Amino acid sequence: MADYTNKKAGNYTVLKKLGDGGFATVYLAQHSVLEKKAAVKFLLEDWVDEPDVVARFFDEARTMERLHQHPNIVKILDIATQEKCASEGLPPYFIMEYIEGHSLEDLMKSDQGFTLDEIVKIMTCALSALQHCHDLGVVHRDIKPSNILITANGEVRLTDFGIAKARKNTSKTGEGLTLGSTDYMSPEQALGKRDLDYRSDIYSLGITLYQMVCDRLPFTGDSPNAVALKHIQEHPIPPIQVNEAVPHRLNDVILKAIEKDRDDRYQSCQEMLEALENLDEPEEENGADVPAVDITEMKPEAEDEDFIGDYDPTTSQHTTSKFAARPPVELIHSLRIILIILAFTGLFLAVFKGYYLLTQAKVQLATIPAGANVILNGETVGSSPVSLSLPPMGYLMSFYKEGFATSTHYFDIAARKKIVLEQKLLELNPDFSDFNAALAKLEDQLNAMPSSNFKTKKEQERYQSARAALAKRWNETFSQLEKKIEYVEPNLALIKLGEETGNLKKLEEYYKSLAKRKPSAEAFTMAGLVNKKMKDNKEALRLYMEAWTRNRNYAFLLNSLGEFFLEDNKVAKARQYLEMSLFLYPDQKEIKEKLDALK
Repeated sequence: MADYTNKKAGNYTVLKKLGDGGFATVYLAQHSVLEKKAAVKFLLEDWVDEPDVVARFFDEARTMERLHQHPNIVKILDIATQEKCASEGLPPYFIMEYIEGHSLEDLMKSDQGFTLDEIVKIMTCALSALQHCHDLGVVHRDIKPSNILITANGEVRLTDFGIAKARKNTSKTGEGLTLGSTDYMSPEQALGKRDLDYRSDIYSLGITLYQMVCDRLPFTGDSPNAVALKHIQEHPIPPIQVNEAVPHRLNDVILKAIEKDRDDRYQSCQEMLEALENLDEPEEENGADVPAVDITEMKPEAEDEDFIGDYDPTTSQHTTSKFAARPPVELIHSLRIILIILAFTGLFLAVFKGYYLLTQAKVQLATIPAGANVILNGETVGSSPVSLSLPPMGYLMSFYKEGFATSTHYFDIAARKKIVLEQKLLELNPDFSDFNAALAKLEDQLNAMPSSNFKTKKEQERYQSARAALAKRWNETFSQLEKKIEYVEPNLALIKLGEETGNLKKLEEYYKSLAKRKPSAEAFTMAGLVNKKMKDNKEALRLYMEAWTRNRNYAFLLNSLGEFFLEDNKVAKARQYLEMSLFLYPDQKEIKEKLDALK
């Protein structure tokens, strides 16, 4: 494995390695002038020639940038262009703030234990950070103790947004299918479901909380597959039976967070946070005082390939409870479970192995109109409509048909799913004559609008009549626009007219109304552009982010975000969006020139 010690990464000098993962390695670095420390995450050289992995690596940086405003999320400082990396002789990398402290996993390895107050504080911060992620449409998918960092002064930071999607089956992942850290994955993750949502993160955090108070994981096994099967099928021993010092309310919080059915869990991080904040309320069934300090003295030994810090790779994968209580009822329960497992081990493992052998996804791709060439990761695989069986991973899909603009998208395909993707292709030379005619009439009517400072009743009637006619003209123009809403040109023409005639407020109302009626990246993007022209940058960015959650492959949105951050003198951010746009659509000469100018 390559060593980047003493290398120059932008303005930073690489000092020492902090940790390795399956796809990246992290180093400590120091700014050459400011002398501040940072963490540099390098993509492993084995993956540099895998476009889907490279794209996911940069997507992690973009995700972190979207979430940077929350105090409990690790911030990204900069990201290197591929050209910059090549000139420095380095693989793709990005730079994050360096957290001086330890991961939660690291603290679990110590003998100091946690007080109840410390546990609540850590969980409260983690839940607050996750709620922020979920509010912005981001599901972490890999919540575990090593991804929760604790600073020297007790502050909490959530990190590692590479999400385990990048670890799905490719030629280099080996056997099996890893959608997250097996010890903490939700049942729906273990089943390979595509529609993972925020409740999967809540489950993983619930498992982490269980481990904090019980000094053990609820499910262990001889292999990752065996552990995943337990997440799907077995119910955990209640924490209060493992450690009698656990308060009843905390026991209930943990069990609710790790319910098998996600509809039975907390439906938001905020809901779970509020439950934790009410732990000190009087118990309804047991009024005994429960100690609020040192409820467990943990000595977990857990391996984590992604921990940003020094660690011992020879430690065991699972934790064991050294100090937890072992009542006879638990022993009997455990023996019963062992007997059942022994009786059906062969059947379980056969079924589970068969499940992972059948990870191919069924994908149906269609275009409007049909007959487009479908290009998958650079290779033509057929003409739309086409049905494919694909292994779960990321794909760069392009749809090409003569007379239409090539449409390019980056998609993640999950295991054993039947997916239908239908893409409307845009004409290269569309007919805007109806819209242009409506726009011209609108412009004439705006210019002919009489003054609102009328002095006579006749002038008032004339003004009211003109105003009613103008409202009708606006509606006719909007109606024509919606027939071509996917095209950028008519939208820009209307926005230009609105800007020149002082009607941006009218357009803001229209696009926001359209976004409510027909939520789309186009509607939110144009609403954002109008607000930007109205100098309401905060609202413009919010609307751009709404568009981003709906379509990350929309070139005009990516370019608009690039322009937005350029005007805000945030060159690194601007470069990220412009590079993604150029990655999807390499023929954008203007964007390439703009990026060259930023070097």
